[in-house]
Amino acid sequence: MAGIVVVVAFGFLIAKTHVMTHLDLQGVKALNALHTGVLGALGSVVYRLFSPVEAVALTVLIVVIIWVVSKNVRLAATFAFTVAVTWVSSDVVKLLVHRSRPDATAFPHHLAQRVVDPSYPSGHMVFVSTLALTLFFLARGTRSHILVAVAGAVVTVIVGACLIADGVHYPTDVIASAVWAAAVTPLVLGLSNRHLLPRTYLLPSSVETLV
Repeated sequence: MAGIVVVVAFGFLIAKTHVMTHLDLQGVKALNALHTGVLGALGSVVYRLFSPVEAVALTVLIVVIIWVVSKNVRLAATFAFTVAVTWVSSDVVKLLVHRSRPDATAFPHHLAQRVVDPSYPSGHMVFVSTLALTLFFLARGTRSHILVAVAGAVVTVIVGACLIADGVHYPTDVIASAVWAAAVTPLVLGLSNRHLLPRTYLLPSSVETLV
C-alpha cells in the first residue's frame, strides 16, 4: 500500500511543481541520442508491441498458453485478472496526475506516431512489469521460476530504456510504473485468491502461501 501512496503523491509533486522536469529531460536526451538505426527501430517496435490493443492480445495469448499447459482454469484466470486490474488501475493515476509528455522539440529523434495522452505513469511499463511479476509469482515453486525471473527482469529493463529513448516518457515515469506494478500486483493477486476465484483449482503451494 505504501508504494501506491508514494507513486500517486510523487506524481502530483512532479506534475504540479515540475521539480524533476529538467533532470528528467536530460535523461530522455541521453537515451534519445541512441534512438537511431537498429536501436531506434527496436524502440519503435517495443512501443508498438506493448500498445493497448497488442497488449490485450498478448495477455489473451498467454492466458490460453497457461490454460493449455497447466490445464488449470483458475491459474489462467488469476493471471488474467491480476494483469488487467494492475494495468487498468494505473490509468486512473495517469488521468488524475495528468503529467505532460516530454517536450518533443528538445531532442532530435521521435516516434512516427504522435503521443498525446498523459505521461505518468507509463501504461506500457506498468503492463510489462505486471506481466513479469505475475508470471514470476505464479511460477514460484516450479522448475522454471529462475528462468521466468531473469527473462522478466531483462525484458522489463529493455522496455523501460526503449520508452525513454523513444522520447515518450521521462525516467521518473518509467520508475514509478515499475513501483506501481510491484506494489499493486501482490495486492490484486491476494484479492483474487482470497475472495474472487473459488478454490476449486489449486495454485502452486508457494503462491497459496504468498497470498
